[in-house]
Amino acid sequence: MKIYKPNEFSKMLGVSVKAYRNPSNRRYYTHEQYLDYLGESDSNEEDKKIVIYTRVSNNNQKDGLVNQVKFLKQFANARGNGTGLN
Repeated sequence: MKIYKPNEFSKMLGVSVKAYRNPSNRRYYTHEQYLDYLGESDSNEEDKKIVIYTRVSNNNQKDGLVNQVKFLKQFANARGNGTGLN
């Protein structure tokens, strides 16, 4: 029976999986990574947060800031991502 190192095996499968390391520098994988590989990830889309960021150079451009916020909220809503934006 041939035994493969994680790097060799991942190359054979054509996948790359990020391994975490514990304090003693040993690799480990999470159950979430396992479920992702199987296509059964239990991560919920509702748990993700959508963030928008706007800025202007000075106070004279505050109207532009309001327009930026309005545009980004519309954009997020159009993509189905912004239902909870306040």
